[in-house]
Amino acid sequence: MVSVKSLHGSAQLLLDVAGGVTRIAERTHRTIVREINPLNRLRDIAGVPSKEREGHTYRFIQSTMSSLQQGLHRSLDGYSADDELLHSAQSEKVAAALNGVCGDHLEASNNPLAITMHFRNSQGAKLRPDSSSMGATFPNAGPRIVVLVHGLCLSHEYWKGHNEADLGIELQRAHGFTPLYLNYNTGRHISCNGRELSEQLQILIDAWPVEVEELLLIGHSMGGLVIRSACWYGSEPKLPWTQLVKKALYLGSPHHGAALAKAGHLLTFVMQKFRYASPFALAQHTSAGIKDLRYGNLLDDDWEGIDQDEFHLDIRKPVPLLAGTRHYFLAATIGDHPTDFSSTMVGDLLVRLDSAKGHHSDGLKKLRIRPEDCRVFEKLNHLALLDNKVVHDQIVEWLV
Repeated sequence: MVSVKSLHGSAQLLLDVAGGVTRIAERTHRTIVREINPLNRLRDIAGVPSKEREGHTYRFIQSTMSSLQQGLHRSLDGYSADDELLHSAQSEKVAAALNGVCGDHLEASNNPLAITMHFRNSQGAKLRPDSSSMGATFPNAGPRIVVLVHGLCLSHEYWKGHNEADLGIELQRAHGFTPLYLNYNTGRHISCNGRELSEQLQILIDAWPVEVEELLLIGHSMGGLVIRSACWYGSEPKLPWTQLVKKALYLGSPHHGAALAKAGHLLTFVMQKFRYASPFALAQHTSAGIKDLRYGNLLDDDWEGIDQDEFHLDIRKPVPLLAGTRHYFLAATIGDHPTDFSSTMVGDLLVRLDSAKGHHSDGLKKLRIRPEDCRVFEKLNHLALLDNKVVHDQIVEWLV
């Protein structure tokens, strides 16, 4: 059954897309007309505002879109706000993908499809962060918690993979951890998600039915960066939860950026330099989360006041790993050996080995861990790290 919330969000997003396509068509049309009509060059010299030269057709289309959106909000806002029907795993995955691509826009436009950060239990049920509901949900709660944080465009559903037991369940059976799965809008800035995760973890610890002795954090891809950001924002005010993190694991996390994000940015930057190609540089409209992956931004300072579509060097503030915690890096490569050409150049197809292992030419940005706390898995791609048995066995062994 399709919920009112899903219909409302989908319709709103469709209107946003239609408005965006209209703006692209208008920019292209205006560029062509400007080139073939010399009078337009004189208008530029005279300083005639572009608004005065907009076509009536485009203004009519944009006005119509705006009216439809207002009507949509007035008609469905009240229904979708209270709509909390269960969704299928497939619809969860579609929503997660949309949030990864344009989640910052969904949040800014109050679209019901925007995911709000929350925890789920091993059955997939949402958790409410208050002590009474926690006690009812976890009647046999233990003192050890593992929080699993997914990556870009993914959701808690991806931890299940194709195996009967996901990583969280395996750790529960092997070491007595209670598994919790974070669901969040991966299109937001990593620093925004990191700060909110830090706050949510403290609320979780305070509401847990028994005193928490250990908090284990595991992040896949972007999830690892969100964890590091949360640790930074939690350690500055010395929130109590940071003292409970004895170990943290990062699966294919692009600590110093993802090659695909860098390539997409370069293509966009080049396209924007050409008048006819500029309107079609669609990567400039991707989410803040995707743009953060260019260098692996963790803090507000890494992106505030910076045009992320322009070319700039890596100006991130060095963020050390959380002190007092043992950190483990797991990387993958599609090659037969880490030193192969394919392994060196493309890594796991999304993240290169140097980035996943925390290596950097700048000594301040290099992440230093024990050699035995880093392992590279051959003949695996980025997503295979989530549910591969060999990977799971290594994690279980490390946590003994």
